[in-house]
Amino acid sequence: MLFFSVAWSMWLLRNDVIFKQKIPNYDTMLFLIVTRLCLWLKAIEPDFPYSSSDLLRSAEGLIRCTNSQTLRTGVMWSPPMTNRFKWNVDGSSIEKPGPCGIGGVLRNHHEILLGIFSLSVGILDSNIVELRAVVKAIELSASNCFLHHKHIIIESDSANVISWMNNPHNRPWIHHKLFSSAQRLASCFDSITYTHSYRESNHMADHLTKQGVHRISDFVAWLWLSAACGILG
Repeated sequence: MLFFSVAWSMWLLRNDVIFKQKIPNYDTMLFLIVTRLCLWLKAIEPDFPYSSSDLLRSAEGLIRCTNSQTLRTGVMWSPPMTNRFKWNVDGSSIEKPGPCGIGGVLRNHHEILLGIFSLSVGILDSNIVELRAVVKAIELSASNCFLHHKHIIIESDSANVISWMNNPHNRPWIHHKLFSSAQRLASCFDSITYTHSYRESNHMADHLTKQGVHRISDFVAWLWLSAACGILG
């Protein structure tokens, strides 16, 4: 795909130089190559999460995508360490753009299912849908006193969102309200860790997310955590 993007861009530049007497701008050509590559990858792989600006900053996302078959061999969900609780969250849409849903699953180190959520979030950008899933997991954890002062892990297959959560300086300012809410609620816990995982290790959250796209009302269910705190799921 990169070869075709380079070849097509150079062919168009050659025509502009010969027939329109334009002076070549190689910085612009590089940007157009990466932009075309990104658009074509998104057309072939709708779940490709990176924009042209992401690829201009770093080729890591492209390398991860092209080597996905190698990297994902034998990927499995792993439980958290003792006395820690792990959320697996996900977000998806029917079309791009289109109706979106988010979902999440909470488990402990014994792999016991403690809570789940599934809901619709309207029509959003794919990265923001994934961010909403992360923030929802934080909100639900903060709402349950059993999880207060515990160690929480939130795992998502969105590399962009995990990078935003771990690196505040990289966060898009337009969504500062979501980030501020997450930061404020994080004070409820002893620690909160954000980690990246591949979709292959996130089956249940992915299933709840796809259900969430079609939900009319939010679905949230606590299991034995509700009894521990005296609240209803």
